[in-house]
Formats: sequence, structure tokens, C-alpha cells
Amino acid sequence: MVTGAPPFAFFGEVIAMDSPSARKPGDFNWGATLWHEMSHVFILTATNHRVPRWFTEGLAVHEEGERSPEWSDRLTPEVLVAIRDKKLLPVSKLDRGFVYPEYPAQVVVSYFQAGSICDFVKAKWGEEKLLEMAHSYGKLQSTPQVVQQNLGVAAEDFDKQYFAWIEQKYGTEAAHFNEWRAELKALVAAAQQKQYNVVLQQGPAVLAMYPQYVDDANVYELMADAHKAGGDTKSEAAILSAYEHAGGQMPALLERLATLEQATGQPAEAAGTLERVIHIYPVKNEELHRQLGDLLYAQKEYNAAIREYNALVACNPVDKAGAQFNLAEAYYAAGQKDKAEESVLAALETAPGYRPAQKLLLELQRSSGKSN
Repeated sequence: MVTGAPPFAFFGEVIAMDSPSARKPGDFNWGATLWHEMSHVFILTATNHRVPRWFTEGLAVHEEGERSPEWSDRLTPEVLVAIRDKKLLPVSKLDRGFVYPEYPAQVVVSYFQAGSICDFVKAKWGEEKLLEMAHSYGKLQSTPQVVQQNLGVAAEDFDKQYFAWIEQKYGTEAAHFNEWRAELKALVAAAQQKQYNVVLQQGPAVLAMYPQYVDDANVYELMADAHKAGGDTKSEAAILSAYEHAGGQMPALLERLATLEQATGQPAEAAGTLERVIHIYPVKNEELHRQLGDLLYAQKEYNAAIREYNALVACNPVDKAGAQFNLAEAYYAAGQKDKAEESVLAALETAPGYRPAQKLLLELQRSSGKSN
């Protein structure tokens, strides 16, 4: 979910964006947000901008979750409180939550509600109905008309079914929100006092009350720190993996998980985790690209390794010759000998005496029938 001042702005077929480095790591999932904005490009262009705000935002949020479950719009505390206090709006009035919010968190809540409405439509009527609704909006039909024509129910009946669905999915968490908040506060206090046995004893129950919470002072991190203090790296990795798949997006925590996965002999999982970090916070990070490139190369994922080593070269690293050499090796392994030769020559331009690069160049020349 995008909160605060958005990092992207959409103007018809043009998307403008901040530099990720201008934002705090973990504030936004940049990959998910770009996916969201591209959804706007497609749906608004296809309908000549004739869809209401709630529907285009809802589709974009829905498409994030379709791309990856970890990108699904998170059930934030503001949303839980709105569900608990029955503040969700009827579908025919949902645009007001975006345009004329009546309480501070209503825009955030409206993003969630719009996305979950699209999820509900898919679950009950099928994905194709969302496209049919878009076409109906393109013909300037109202929301009650669109719902009646495409879903076969009146807007009021749709609201009843949707609210019942939300209650079934999230009613328990909403009803116990105050209890969860108090228990989490106590758990944080125990962690601050280094009462790690208390954290490990009480953490699972607090986590079960609201497993979607992955923001500041979340139970996943508290338990990971407690496991780390006890030297239990296997359990530390397991709880951080649960954090990852719940949609956690703090780069430092995910990089910590990748390190544990490598240490426990899970290179494929480590590579997957580092790729998530790059989607979440795509800034120049030569160590991250080098580490991921090495993992991919070792797994013979040569084309993906080429991508990462190219990113490493673009970072203008301290070891330029080493970066170009790694890229050359990946090109060679992928059968792209011409590009491998270009990269190895670039490495030798930087460091003429670099023996590994000299050996690779000789091998490339021999394999292509060239003489020295």
C-alpha cells in the first residue's frame, strides 16, 4: 500500500517517479508501486479515462496481488480499525473515500477496500467480470448500473455480500485489535529488556492474532532477534522467512534472511530473497548485485547473472576490473562469446595485468580460432 506523498505520479501514458534513494528503505515497495501505476496506464487508456477513481485504484491494487501474493495490499492497523468500526463505504459511494475523506486514514482505507472489492469480484464471479466492468464504465455507466449489469445483483445486495466476506476474512483480527495492540506493546517492552524467553513464549500467540502486521515493531522481527540472541539460526531464518512471505519489506531484515539462507545451504532461497530486496528498494548497491550475481551464476542461471553483473558495472564499483570480469564469465557461460570478449577487454583496460581476465581472453580467442 502506498501511504503519504506518493513516489509515482501518473499522467495518461506518462509515469513520473522519485528516485528510490530519496525515500527511506522499506517505505515503499518500488516494484509493486510501478506495477500499480502501469495498471493505470492500461485501464485508463483502454477506457478513455472513463472509470471512477475507486475502480482504477482497486484494479491496480488487485493487480499487485496478482503479480505476487507478497505484493497484496496489506491489512494495516488503520484498515482493521475501519473494519471494526464499520467505516467501509458502500460501493456506490466509495469514490468519496478518495476525494472527500472524512477521517485522516480514509484514503488508505479506501485503497484497501477498492482492491479487496476487486478481489471479491474475482473470487465470486471470476476475473473476466472485472474487464467487463471496465468496459461498462467506458460506456459511462454508473456504479449501480455496472454492478447490476455485470454481476447480476443490485449495488445494495453487493454491499451486503462484500461486507459479509470482509467480516469472514478479517472480523476476528478486527474484533481483537485492542487486545493485540496491548499484547504487542508488552512484547516490545520485554524485548527492550532483553527478556528473550518471554518474547519466544508469548510471541507466537500475539503473531496469530494479527499475522499481516509487518511494520515497525512487528512480532516477526522481535522473535528473530530473540532467536539470534539464543544462537538459534534455524529458527531465526524460519521466522524471517515467514516475515518475507507475509509481505515484509524492510531491506535490512530481508538481507539478513538471505545471509542466513546462504549459511544454511539454501542458495536458491537466498537468491529469491535478494531479488525481492531489489524490487522493494532498487538503489545502487554494488554488494547486493555482486552477491546476487554470484548466487545466480553458481546455480547456472546465467542470463539472470548477466543482468545482475551489468547492474554491478553500472554502479561504478571500486573493483571495476573484477566486475567486468564477472560479467565476461557470465556471458561466456551463456554462450555469448562476443559480449564476453568485450567485457574481458574492458576488464583488461582497467587492469592490464589481471591474470584471470588474461586467461579468459586467451580461452575466448582459442575457442573462436583467433591467434594472439
